[in-house]
Amino acid sequence: MPSLELTLLAGSTYVARGPTNVGVFAPGGGRAILIDTGNDDDAGRRMLRACETASLSVSCIANTHSNADHCGGNAFIQSRTNCRIAAQRIEAAFIENPALEPSFLWGGFPLPPLRNKFLVAKSSRVTDLLEAPCAVPDAGIDALPLPGHYMGMIGFMTPDRVFFAADAVASPEILQKYSYYFVYDVAAHLATLDAVAGIDADWIVPSHAEPTREAGALVAANKAKILEVGERILELCSEASAPETLMARLAWSYGIELNHTQYALLGSTVRSYVSWLADRGLVTSRLESNRLIVERK
Repeated sequence: MPSLELTLLAGSTYVARGPTNVGVFAPGGGRAILIDTGNDDDAGRRMLRACETASLSVSCIANTHSNADHCGGNAFIQSRTNCRIAAQRIEAAFIENPALEPSFLWGGFPLPPLRNKFLVAKSSRVTDLLEAPCAVPDAGIDALPLPGHYMGMIGFMTPDRVFFAADAVASPEILQKYSYYFVYDVAAHLATLDAVAGIDADWIVPSHAEPTREAGALVAANKAKILEVGERILELCSEASAPETLMARLAWSYGIELNHTQYALLGSTVRSYVSWLADRGLVTSRLESNRLIVERK
């Protein structure tokens, strides 16, 4: 694969553009603080090579959250550098025990097709537990809470006023291609979108979109999509349905044919939306013939 390039955004803050954007902050002394590492050993190898080309030595990885496309390069880099890894407490449990992710999504021991590198990163050792908002020890960056997309997702602000926003916002291309994206807590995610819109930064770097100096339009598009999906699920609940039926009908309504991974991700997301709608008093649930049924009030 082609080598990664570090693009300077401001001061000592760089980004390596890729399927998952990786941040690099150079606090001095030839050290590099990485913000996420990409999805696998190859991503980690390329990231390490890019740092070495820039005469930087990785001393710490700051993970935004535990999805494999964000921490998949951890193990390779840590094995080569013995670097520290900093993560929020609940995300650290998943980083150190990657089988938790497909187990969480599936609700039990995962089927063989769910034990793939997209969902299961290699285990790495977290050395610093973060409780955002806080400073990352000996790294010169601050961690800010961004809950919603995942349980304990956080973003990182460098002294150069560059904010790495993780998966708080998806790119317009993702919104158009997939029509929905994984959300764990819809209410928290909507609050996080409002927080990102008001962030005081010169650059905002989403993990899967272009760095931007102004995130308002991107936040608005993401918020509109979240509300659109919620309204569509609410409409589907006009007919009493099991959550799995809601999931299938939602996918069909967007013209999506699911594979195993998408099935697990969308199934979890639909159940999260149903919980959000129930919290707002818009749907109710009951057990009927040993099946969970959801219905619009």
